[in-house]
Amino acid sequence: MRVQRNPELAWREVGGETILIHLGRKMMFGLNAAGGRLWAALEGGATLEELESAVPAEVGTEELVRATVRAFLADLAAEGLIVAEPPLQHDEAPDPGAEVPHAPRIVWRDEIRRFAGACAKYPAVSQICDQNPFNS
Repeated sequence: MRVQRNPELAWREVGGETILIHLGRKMMFGLNAAGGRLWAALEGGATLEELESAVPAEVGTEELVRATVRAFLADLAAEGLIVAEPPLQHDEAPDPGAEVPHAPRIVWRDEIRRFAGACAKYPAVSQICDQNPFNS
């Protein structure tokens, strides 16, 4: 399986958190540090095995690492943030309710419109507000 970032995304690492902006859906997502490491490993696309090797050993056994990576990829795919070839099957991912310390995760989601509203209220706060195409 080969996994790539959705080309409609913009992203940046800010303060140890990876922020993804899905321009097509007008949504922003925040990844925890482990999720950010996997996101960085997707530079130019990656195989499932390459992504599994990017997960820290603290996650656990090889089986748990595989399940954790697949659950994270399933979450990213459900949000339209990645494209997998062949497509990721839902039965390949474990129960997303399983809690694993140090697991990669999407930790928050927000609409860009809410961000644009903050820019309208505080226009001189940041250059980001001046450059935001959704600020109208």
